[in-house]
Amino acid sequence: MFKIYSQAFDGSIVDETGKTIFFSFEKFQDEICKKGHCFVCGAKPDRTFNDEHVIPNWLQRHCGIQRLTLDLPNGQKATYGTYKIACCSGCNSLLGDIYETPISEAVKGGEKALIEFVQNGGASLLSAWLTLIFLKVHLRDFRNRVSPDNRAPAEMIGDSYELHHLHHVHAVARAITAGVEIEPNVFGTLHILGIVSTGDLFDYCDNLEGRTLLLQANNIAFVYVIDDCGATSDMLVNQLRMLPRSLNRVQLREVYARHLAANLHIVESPTFGTIISRETGRPVIKVEFPEYKIHDYDPKVFGEVFRSALGNLASDVEVDGTRGELAVEIIATGRVSSLFDDQGNPRNSTCPPPVLPRSR
Repeated sequence: MFKIYSQAFDGSIVDETGKTIFFSFEKFQDEICKKGHCFVCGAKPDRTFNDEHVIPNWLQRHCGIQRLTLDLPNGQKATYGTYKIACCSGCNSLLGDIYETPISEAVKGGEKALIEFVQNGGASLLSAWLTLIFLKVHLRDFRNRVSPDNRAPAEMIGDSYELHHLHHVHAVARAITAGVEIEPNVFGTLHILGIVSTGDLFDYCDNLEGRTLLLQANNIAFVYVIDDCGATSDMLVNQLRMLPRSLNRVQLREVYARHLAANLHIVESPTFGTIISRETGRPVIKVEFPEYKIHDYDPKVFGEVFRSALGNLASDVEVDGTRGELAVEIIATGRVSSLFDDQGNPRNSTCPPPVLPRSR
């Protein structure tokens, strides 16, 4: 069926029924971030809302974390099973049909099933799904207080976010639900890795400034750079070729840190926009590429993001016979690697706790 699309005065795109196909920056900021409307369709919260798990429910069951807690940026804890954002029941079901059913089957099928899924055209859907999780994590911060003390001003963590990059993340994550085409070169760098795992294991970390995330589900992990259009893959090609066959948790976070640092070294990121195509008359997310320039490599950029990425694993790391804060400070120099030795050879992944000799 042929649809008619029009662009509102604020830049939003709607169809002939009034459904919002693309949220302008102002509409996204006001309705989705500030007012907590359904992040998929924009409906105002009401009794039909059953909300959406930030970490998908099937993934929680798969990794056995439903009753476990995560640490919030304000120091409080939340249970994975109750950590949700505003979503109406219809959109919740739609996300399940589009994303969660096919992706859960691929992930739960193991490495072979996942590779077949990607080879059969699932890479774009997988990339959009990871973008969706990144979006939900950061939208939830508009309900997380900066201070857990209710006597303090009701400032939310998300209030300090620079939202233009998250606006693009929102557009990509919900595009398939609104019939918006995504040009293939819009997607970023996706890396799927094997992990040394002896049981249920879940790991997640991300960086809003660098638009990069890590998600581990038992013995499979994904590192995804959302907005580099594949540039970090080219920047890291020699390192990625030399990775150990299976990684431990510290090594995995270093892979994530190397992708994040590479993206932060790009001088100017691509520019994305949703338009109504003149050729097809349909909405499409397109990208414009600036002149490709990279900052001179600064090992401290990598060091700082690696230190931050280690998080609660930092206390287990030993560097040159030291532990604790001193070891972390050495890591921050950017001259320590859990992946490669001084000759650039892959390190063994099977010997916790990690011992990281200082590189030259």
